[in-house]
Amino acid sequence: MNRTQVDGFFTHGIRPESYRLPHPRLGLPVILLVRRVLVRAFEILLEGGCSLATQDEDGVTLALRNVIENDLRLNGRVPGFNRHTFDFVSRQAQVENFDSSKRGKAPDLCFRLRNDEEEPRPVLSVHDALFVECKPVDTTHAAGGAYCDKGLCRFIEGDYAWAMEEAMMLGYARANRSIAKHLIPAMRESQRLEALQTIELPRPVPLTEATKEQETETLHVSRHRRGFTWPDGKGRATDLWIYHSWHRCD
Repeated sequence: MNRTQVDGFFTHGIRPESYRLPHPRLGLPVILLVRRVLVRAFEILLEGGCSLATQDEDGVTLALRNVIENDLRLNGRVPGFNRHTFDFVSRQAQVENFDSSKRGKAPDLCFRLRNDEEEPRPVLSVHDALFVECKPVDTTHAAGGAYCDKGLCRFIEGDYAWAMEEAMMLGYARANRSIAKHLIPAMRESQRLEALQTIELPRPVPLTEATKEQETETLHVSRHRRGFTWPDGKGRATDLWIYHSWHRCD
């Protein structure tokens, strides 16, 4: 056994030959289910009088996670999303980046499907999930600077979701910020277009619509190239599809 195999074994807890990259895709049905969960969670917060307009990023994310975990998942209020199909929804649970040079990365939300199969799947379980990064977008948090340069980039650089081919950005939109008018122009800027390795700018996802009250924008998806190499000789990281779910918080 060479040193790379030894290092890989101790880093990930299983031998390199026991897992594959990329992990199997979650698929659009799972993405749309999580999206419905988020929409319902925001509805519950607003119906309960939660003042999302005055909460900072951590405040909104904490309230959102608590509703999702303590109500929606445990009580099965969204068809298909319950304690039998999904594991505990974590907030800021620490993971390492693609080469383990950063060992305290903390994605805002993490949705993990339950796996009750007898045969273990050939994946790194810690990194097998829909990772969600949350950012406010308003007059003091620009779609370019805050959302892209401090949020979206973490997926491209291999901090989060590096073993996956799908991830999600969750936007807390205020002051009439929108994907079409603010995010796409920011991502189109030449320097950022290169930094985010954008192959396809955000486009609407089929089968999704904005809510009647316009509290939630149509789900969008963008595609990005990743420049890092996976560990244990697994090759160059494949492209990443990032779903953009924006919700009004004012």
